[in-house]
Amino acid sequence: MNGQLEGHKRWTVPLSLALSFLANDGEELLTIVPSLPETLDRVSERTAGRVPIPGLLRDIDQTHINVGVAMMGALCAAAVADGVRSRGRGALYQDFQWVFGLHGLSHIGASLVTKGYTTGVLSSPTVVLPQFAYVMRALDQAQVPHRIHPVRAISRVAGWLAVSHLTGYIVSRGRRTAR
Repeated sequence: MNGQLEGHKRWTVPLSLALSFLANDGEELLTIVPSLPETLDRVSERTAGRVPIPGLLRDIDQTHINVGVAMMGALCAAAVADGVRSRGRGALYQDFQWVFGLHGLSHIGASLVTKGYTTGVLSSPTVVLPQFAYVMRALDQAQVPHRIHPVRAISRVAGWLAVSHLTGYIVSRGRRTAR
C-alpha cells in the first residue's frame, strides 16, 4: 500500500471503467433513437408542458448518437490510459470515473421521473454503479490519494459532452443535407 494501484489492479481497476462505459453507452447506442420520442412525450405529460422540449431533441438520429458516443469513448479511453499510466492517481482518470459513476444515478432518476424506461437505466444499477463502488473501494484500499475536484470534473466531462453532441449534430445535419 504505497498510494498507487499495484499488480493486476494497476490494469483491472482502470480497465473496468472501459467495460462500464461499453455496457452503458452500448445500451445508449441501441436505445436512444427508438426510445427518445416516448421519453420526451412522458416528460411533457408529467410536467403538464411546463418543461419545454427543444425541437432539436426530437431530431436526434442514429448518426448524431454514433458520433457523440464515439467522441465520449475517446475521452473514456484517454481517462483509462491515464488511470493505467498513473496507477490510479491521474486527475483525468479520477475525474472521468467520478462523473461517469455518478451519472448512473441520472439514468435511474430519469426513469423515476418519467415512470418508464429511459436509455441507460438497465446498465446503470447493474454495471455503472457497482463498477464505481468497486473502483472507489480499490483506490481507498491502495491508499490512492483522491484528486477529484468536482467543478473541474463536471466541467471537463460536460464540456466534452457538449462538443460531442455539437459534432454529432453537425455531422448528422451534413449527412441529411447531402442526401
